Amino acid sequence: MDEKAVRLQAMLEEALKPIIEKMDTLENEVKSLRKGQEELKAMIQEDK
Repeated sequence: MDEKAVRLQAMLEEALKPIIEKMDTLENEVKSLRKGQEELKAMIQEDK
């Protein structure tokens, strides 16, 4: 790769870093919500 391409790739990686971190955070929140949903379903089943 030439120097321009290397610089461009570095800039892109730097720009995408916060987006990727937010996506990871959202993914963890979704997993947590799904777990909570499963726990609620189980509680509802117990009440029946």
